Amino acid sequence: MMSDKKIYFVALAVVVVLFFGSCIYGYTAFIEMPEATTDEIVVTFQSSTTELDTSAPALLSWQIFFNNLKVCLILFIGGMTFGAVTLFVLVSNGYVIGSISGVMLRGYDVSVFAATIVPHGIFEIAAILMAAALGLQTGRSLYLDAQGRDNAGTTCLWYGTRFLLVVVPLLIIAALVETFVTPEIAMMVLSDA
Repeated sequence: MMSDKKIYFVALAVVVVLFFGSCIYGYTAFIEMPEATTDEIVVTFQSSTTELDTSAPALLSWQIFFNNLKVCLILFIGGMTFGAVTLFVLVSNGYVIGSISGVMLRGYDVSVFAATIVPHGIFEIAAILMAAALGLQTGRSLYLDAQGRDNAGTTCLWYGTRFLLVVVPLLIIAALVETFVTPEIAMMVLSDA
């Protein structure tokens, strides 16, 4: 039987392939759409982000943090469906991120895209991938518990601890960077463009 560490890396590898594969699929699907259709999607996306309060950066950080925490909790807890919800939410989010990348790269050059995504995306995407890998491990643990080969309660408690100690801090860092650092970098790049 594989060690817990090897199982985690296998789960993480599956998650990385599915996430980035769905990002690529979302990107290619979006760039192949007619511009009129993509304009409608952009308007819909922009209207969905108007709920964020950009006048108070600290509040914006918390809104971003809680939105990302909600996604990561669904990825993690979705493991209780033997990974089905985890995989669906992971692939859906990858597709949306790929589509947004298509929007950004259609209207701006790569440097603007990188400046607006990479600073906080490093932490945010790492948290999403870790939460999804923990969700898949949760599903595996429940499956093994049903066969009498694991104690899912103890194992899932350990995974929950990892979630709290690794995923949550990454989400806090991502929200702070997205609120306070990314806009500054984006402005510097946009002023040079």
